[in-house]
Amino acid sequence: MIYAVFFIFTFFILFFAFYQWQHLMIFTPVHVKDRSLCEACEYLSIHTDDGVELEGIVYEPVNAVATLLIFVGRSHDAVALMRKLSECYPDLRLITFNYRGYGKSGGKVSEKHLLSDGVKIAQLVQKHYGDFYLLGFSLGSNVAAFIASKQKVKALFLVGAFDSIVSLSKTKYPKLCCASQIVRYKLPTESYVKNVDAPTYLFASRDDETVFIENTRKLRDAVKHLQLYQEFEGISHRDILWEPEVCNTINKVIKNG
Repeated sequence: MIYAVFFIFTFFILFFAFYQWQHLMIFTPVHVKDRSLCEACEYLSIHTDDGVELEGIVYEPVNAVATLLIFVGRSHDAVALMRKLSECYPDLRLITFNYRGYGKSGGKVSEKHLLSDGVKIAQLVQKHYGDFYLLGFSLGSNVAAFIASKQKVKALFLVGAFDSIVSLSKTKYPKLCCASQIVRYKLPTESYVKNVDAPTYLFASRDDETVFIENTRKLRDAVKHLQLYQEFEGISHRDILWEPEVCNTINKVIKNG
């Protein structure tokens, strides 16, 4: 009897630890204190429906040709990233916000809040800037796909994207059983892109060490209106966001739009 109680107690401790570990694996809140902002940048701020303040930033070039709303990765301070983003897209109005707990945004990040906050941000961008394009990188690709499945966007760009965390876990751990039951976060991008009516562009690397290429290919096969799918070699997950050919293609699509 004692051994049975000990076994059950140990099991729950390990399960709780595994449950908490998953949060750390999906979310890595970052706050870059030494930010170097460009002259054309201005801080933004919004309050979510439950009262949490999120910090954002807009890059406003002279005679911007279009607006691009960007959602970044799990280990990015989006505001601090704007200078580099503006170098990739110098002629576009760029807008990005930090997730809850990232940068100076309040609250604690969760899958539910990622999506609801993303929709809130998109609605405000539409209200103040009109029709816009949408770009999501890595974790941000899930948010961007969800937004595009809920409201009109001019085009959707997904970089370093995956089909779902459940599928990604199965690829990384082939012997993992009951993945859908024990994986805390689902992030089912595959389900969202099936309902996106906007033209969709997908960029991936066969040498991505974080998002396996087979998972991106599964996502590709689910896209409703795929305009372009491009695979690269020799590019890491972190670097594909800055790959010149990716930036050039997105710039070209938007400027010709």
